[in-house]
Amino acid sequence: MPRRATPDPLAIKLGARIRDLRLKKNMSLDQLSAASGVTKGHLSSVEHGRTVINVSTADKIARGLGMKLETLVRFPGESPRRARGAHRG
Repeated sequence: MPRRATPDPLAIKLGARIRDLRLKKNMSLDQLSAASGVTKGHLSSVEHGRTVINVSTADKIARGLGMKLETLVRFPGESPRRARGAHRG
């Protein structure tokens, strides 16, 4: 998927979470790439919020980090209802 000219807010948020989790596990981009099967360049774009990823790629990254997809997309400090989009009218 091509890079976006204007970053998507959710892509920025998810990318920052992926980077934070990777660093907490003391993993380099190379290590996460090898563990997930996602290229280093693509991971870098994801972490910087320049690329919106699909569920399959998010799952590969989660598995590379040794976690379930649900854990990857659960943002600390955010209520489960808000995370699921329950705030919509």
